[in-house]
Amino acid sequence: MWTKIGNLLFFLPLILSAAELNLVASVNRTEVGLGEPLLLTVSVEGEDIGQVPSPQLPPLPDFDVGGTSTTQSTNIQMVGGKVIRRQFINYIYTLYPREFGKAVILPCKLEFQGEIYTTQPIEVQVVQGTTPPVQPPPRSTPAPAQPGVTIDDNLKLVSTASPTNVYQGELVVLEFSLYTRLRLADINLAEAPSLSGFWVEPIFDAQRIEFERRVVGGKVYDVSLLRKSGLFPMTSGRLRIPSMKLEVAVVQSPRDFFDFFGTTRVVILESDVININVLPLPTEGKPASFTGGVGEFEIDATLDRTDSEAAEPINLTVEIRGAGNIELIEKPILPSIPGVKILEPEVRTSTSYSKGAIRGRKEFSFPLIPQTDGEHIVPTVEMTYFNPSDKKYHTIATKQLRFTATQTASAADIAQTGGLRTLGTDIAYIKSDADRLGRQHISAGALIVVPYVISLCLIGLSFVYRRHQFRILTDRAYARKLRSSKRVRKGLRVAQQHLASGNEKAFHAVLSRLLLGYIGDRYDLDTGAMTNDDIIDELKRRNVDTSILKRLEEILIQCDMRFSPGVVCEDSKKLYQAVRELISNL
Repeated sequence: MWTKIGNLLFFLPLILSAAELNLVASVNRTEVGLGEPLLLTVSVEGEDIGQVPSPQLPPLPDFDVGGTSTTQSTNIQMVGGKVIRRQFINYIYTLYPREFGKAVILPCKLEFQGEIYTTQPIEVQVVQGTTPPVQPPPRSTPAPAQPGVTIDDNLKLVSTASPTNVYQGELVVLEFSLYTRLRLADINLAEAPSLSGFWVEPIFDAQRIEFERRVVGGKVYDVSLLRKSGLFPMTSGRLRIPSMKLEVAVVQSPRDFFDFFGTTRVVILESDVININVLPLPTEGKPASFTGGVGEFEIDATLDRTDSEAAEPINLTVEIRGAGNIELIEKPILPSIPGVKILEPEVRTSTSYSKGAIRGRKEFSFPLIPQTDGEHIVPTVEMTYFNPSDKKYHTIATKQLRFTATQTASAADIAQTGGLRTLGTDIAYIKSDADRLGRQHISAGALIVVPYVISLCLIGLSFVYRRHQFRILTDRAYARKLRSSKRVRKGLRVAQQHLASGNEKAFHAVLSRLLLGYIGDRYDLDTGAMTNDDIIDELKRRNVDTSILKRLEEILIQCDMRFSPGVVCEDSKKLYQAVRELISNL
């Protein structure tokens, strides 16, 4: 048994290079009722296709795209001593026709390893009423294996909102959680809900998935909180919280002994849509001092100092703190203060989530500029908020404050003159004598220009070298082609040494490796896992000249069959020269 596994692992690096891909699109029926779902399945099948990208859907003006899901499996077999690894991936899209008549699904496209694959267009007839689904015809290729586990109620995305009946501006706590009883390989956010009509306060966003055990309905689930937000409705009426969509890869059980890599099934999870009923705030008894606060708050006011000299500003800070929609509270109405100019405030806000509520504080810093001397009184500042718990408006106010201003008259004098005074005429007026001024010729010598030009050239060369190094690291074909010439020169020297020493067997072995290695580097092919016929066919697809391919085939046969009985080979020196000429032509 271990010998078989060792042989399988030995052949894996050789078979991973061969990639053959089929792309087919099909529908579960060609006649569908308006508003009924139509399943479009795009199947990708091939040997050793590795990480194949998702197909690109064409424009679908006749359909609305609903949910999507993916199934995949891998089958590894050994046939005649060769390992065959086939992959099957189904991309399933749910389409809803928009109007009656003939609708066309244009070809889907997939780009893989420099090749572009397309499907055939599909015509669908949209009719009135319900049409029973038609089972798709059996395919000639084996369908992906279905796992022994089912999704059903074992994997779900749950959304909760509390409460669902609120007043405008009242807090709604929204949570999205993942419930699973299955093994998961990967989780990605496919679509985030658009929370229009709400002011959103982020509370929690999962940076990594952490599960905790929870019993729900008599079943044990692993539950992970993904997102938690505080929502404040901005308008009244019926507001809708759309669903969140997750792309989840579920680990499947192995189908047979050779399926030891395991498979995954990618599914799209969608949470339920939640409707929030938002009541308008009562208009009866609403005071003029209401500034939008919904919750429970306190208010306070302070001065940064109690005296001002020469109209120096004093900052009045009005602080509102409590639980509720802190961010949405507007500035309070500040009563006028005789002899004092009030400027627009600077606003600072801080919030946090604790004990099921959004709590925080909001500060309004009003600069007060005295215009007259004497004692100034800052009246009480009122604020009214609505408390949903008792459904009433509450008015709160600050304490009265005082400050003293002096020398405001001197400050006014400076302001009237713009703050500028003429201190003297210590700078004499300078006259220019245009007739006595000669032309000035400024010319940089070569000692200055040459280093400047050299520095520009060096900068340009550094950019070129950096791009070259980046391509070597990221472009496999470029790196292989770049090193091909060096490897050819080294290989030719080694072959010539074997030829001079009379070691014919080593000479032909080096020539064969040299030629196959150069072809692999030149055209980015893994020739070690390809037969001579595969190489010739691949070069034909690359539009290599027929005469060169014919000569290449002859040389490869000469190298492989040199010591076979009854085969007449070219002279070794002529063969060496032929290889050099062939490499230069390739």
